Amino acid sequence: MSEAETRVTGAVLPRPPYAGREYGKDHDGTYLKNWNPLMLAEELPEGKIVGRDFLGTRVIVYRGADGSPVVQSAYCPHVGADLSEGCLVDGAVRCAYHHWRFAPDGRCVDIPGETHIPRAVRIYSYPAAERWGLIWAFNGEEPLFGLPEFPNIAEEDVYYRTFHRGVRPIEGWIGSSNLVDFQHLKTVHNIPDPHPTKVDFGDYLIVVRQESDARIADTQLYGGTWLTARTELADGTERFFMAGSSQVAPGWSDAYFVVAMRRSQAEELGPEGAAAELQKRVDYVHKLYAEDEPILFSLRFRGYGKSALIRTDKYFGQFLRYIERYPRSAPFDV
Repeated sequence: MSEAETRVTGAVLPRPPYAGREYGKDHDGTYLKNWNPLMLAEELPEGKIVGRDFLGTRVIVYRGADGSPVVQSAYCPHVGADLSEGCLVDGAVRCAYHHWRFAPDGRCVDIPGETHIPRAVRIYSYPAAERWGLIWAFNGEEPLFGLPEFPNIAEEDVYYRTFHRGVRPIEGWIGSSNLVDFQHLKTVHNIPDPHPTKVDFGDYLIVVRQESDARIADTQLYGGTWLTARTELADGTERFFMAGSSQVAPGWSDAYFVVAMRRSQAEELGPEGAAAELQKRVDYVHKLYAEDEPILFSLRFRGYGKSALIRTDKYFGQFLRYIERYPRSAPFDV
């Protein structure tokens, strides 16, 4: 059974055409220009090439000579072999089919038996980075903004763990719309008085602040698909987490999340106490996913101009317009 199919009462049926993406809108082959988590950093040792589905096509991921991640288009321009089936030779990717080799900048540096290599023979490199225990790639020639940050805390003060939730049959930005769907936060997640005191829509960052007797929350959404949050409960307890996804293909995303606490708190609790506290936060994030996914995975999402919005949906409607206008790019190898 393929990802695009669903098993129902023993039969294999096509996936409904509206599932996972905006109903009635054909995908145009472009994706949000933003940072995408492709894999856990611990899964990328030196000397290994890993293939990942991304932007309706495929990329390879490996570490360069300095240990930094490299993300490139996966299909050899010669015949189209998947370069993740190849290997690294002297720092270059060698295609398994005919042993053409490509450098980290994408240039073809060797064709067996040939002395002239046309300049047009190359693969394409995406901006790449490693942070928060993840390997990231930016969809576009140059990053439009920096990697995500937790609100109100410096990175060196954060103690964290990173997790892979998995591939999900939904556009990542649809799940991220929950940030400004304040009615949803109350009805599904039982968050008391979730209505905001501030919502700012920037070019690439949405900032939300919520204040009530029960909690104060600062949340940020980067590029439409990656959320970072700090919450302080009435008893002074702090919670930090990040969550979001990469853009796999039309109607598909790959979800990751990070749970965290202040490093000073982790040191005070000790290794076992810190691990136990973070596990509570992992369980809470999985609870949020479990509450959302049955709804999201069966949703016929009505986008901008189609949803019957009411006064409470002010910011949700603004988010739909924001996504409509957000800059997009096609993958490099199309």
